[in-house]
Amino acid sequence: MPRSKAALRVAKHGTLEPVGKPRGRRRDRDCQTCKQREVKCDLNRPSCGQCAAANTPCQGYLARVVWVVSDSSPSVPPSPRSRKDSAADQETIEWNGAEAGDTSNASDLRGPTLLDAHNVDWSGKDRNSFIRPLVATCQHIIQLGGDALRQGENRYLSPEVISLISRLRDFAQARIDTHPNQSGSPVTWESEEASRHRLEALVGLKETLAVGNPFALVGIAAFAFFEVCDSGFGQWQRHLLGAKSLLDCHCTCSEELDQLSQEVTGLKVIVARLVWFDTIGAIGRGTSDMIFDAWHRDMLDQDFFRTVGCPGDTFRLFARVAAGEMTTDAPTVLLHAMRQLLELEQGETDWELSANVYRCAAVIAVLAKASECHPASTIAGMMASAVDRACRVLAALAPTSQFYIHLAVPAYLAGMNATTLEQCEAVRSYWRGCNHAGVRRYPDGLARCEEHWKAKGLVAGDQ
Repeated sequence: MPRSKAALRVAKHGTLEPVGKPRGRRRDRDCQTCKQREVKCDLNRPSCGQCAAANTPCQGYLARVVWVVSDSSPSVPPSPRSRKDSAADQETIEWNGAEAGDTSNASDLRGPTLLDAHNVDWSGKDRNSFIRPLVATCQHIIQLGGDALRQGENRYLSPEVISLISRLRDFAQARIDTHPNQSGSPVTWESEEASRHRLEALVGLKETLAVGNPFALVGIAAFAFFEVCDSGFGQWQRHLLGAKSLLDCHCTCSEELDQLSQEVTGLKVIVARLVWFDTIGAIGRGTSDMIFDAWHRDMLDQDFFRTVGCPGDTFRLFARVAAGEMTTDAPTVLLHAMRQLLELEQGETDWELSANVYRCAAVIAVLAKASECHPASTIAGMMASAVDRACRVLAALAPTSQFYIHLAVPAYLAGMNATTLEQCEAVRSYWRGCNHAGVRRYPDGLARCEEHWKAKGLVAGDQ
C-alpha cells in the first residue's frame, strides 16, 4: 500500500523519502465542555447530549496526532532555559480538532513589501484577523524563498521550510474556503480537506522543529493563534511554551531578536502577538505563570497597542498583575485602579471605546488580586463601578469594530464579576457577536460566564 503524501518529504536530491508519520487522528472520549464541567460525555455528535441538556455550547472533541519518530531523527539543540514540557521536545503533540479563528492584525504581517496582500478583500473586521494575512504572508515567503534558496542569501531557508510554509498556506486557505463570511452559524467540525492540510502542516512543522529552524516559529504561531480561540478560555499555553523554547535556542535578548528577524520574515510581530496572548491569558486565568520574559514584553510598542485597542500603560499594569508584582497594600492598589478610571475617554470612536473597556478590565484585575487579602467591602464600590462601565461600553461597541475580537478577556472579567441581569446580558451579547468568517471565537467563554451566573443565582438554570 503506497504511503500517503503527508508521510513523505523531498530530499535534497529531489526524491521522496519516508519520514516519521502520523499514525492517525484520534478523538478524546469526552468533549472539552464535559471535561471542564466534570461530567461523563455520551459521545454523540455533532454535540453531546450532556451539553444539549444543559443548554451549553459543545466545544467538540480534541484530536490527537501520535507520531512515529525515527531514532535517527536529529533533535532540537538544547536551550539552557528550555522547559521540560516544551512542544519543541515532545514526540506526542495534541492539537484541537475544532474549528477556530484568530485575533491578529493584518497590518502586523503584511509589511510594506507583501506582494499579494492587496489582492485580499478585507472588511474592517477582517483586518484584525490572522488567518487571511497568514495566507498572504506564507505566499510572500514562498515567492522570496525560491530566489533566496538559489542565491544562498538566507541560512535558515531550506526546501523543508518552503514545504512547511506551503502547507501552512494551504491549511489556512482551506479554513477560509470552508467558512465563508456569509455563514452566520458557528461551526464545530473541520472539513475533510482542512483536516488533511492540517496533518500535512503538522508533518512539515515536525521536520522543521527537528533541526531547530527558527522558521518553525511561523508554524507554531499559526497553531497557537488557532488554539487561543479553540481551547478552554485562557488555557492556550501549550504552543506558547513551544514557541518560547525554540526562541530561546536563538535569542536571549532584544538585540539577537532584531538580528534574527532580518532573516525570518515577520518574526517580531509574531513574537509580539504571542507575548500578548501570554500576558492577557494569565489575566484571564487569574494566575501569575507567564511564559515569556520581561524583555519580550518590552518590545510591544504603540503601533502594536493600536492594533489591539489597548493603551500601553494599561498593558503594563496587566503585566505587573500577571507577573505577581502588584503589592497587596490597599491604598496602593486603589491608587492604581483610580489612575485607570481617571484615564477613561469621553469619546465614542472605536479606539476610545476599546481603550475604556481595557482600562476597566485592568481595574477589575487589580481589585480581584486585592480581594485575596482585603475585605470585599474595601473595594466593592470601585469594582462595581468598573464592571458596570465595562458592560455599558461593550454594549455600545459594534461587532464590526476592528477591536471587537480582541476584547474577549475584558468581557470575561466583566462577566465573572457581573452583579445584575443587565450586565449579564451585555456580556452575553458580546460573546454572541464574537465571531468571524462564520466561526465563533472562544466557544466556551460564554459557557463559563453562564455557569458562574447560575451558581450566583443571577440567571435561571434553564437559560
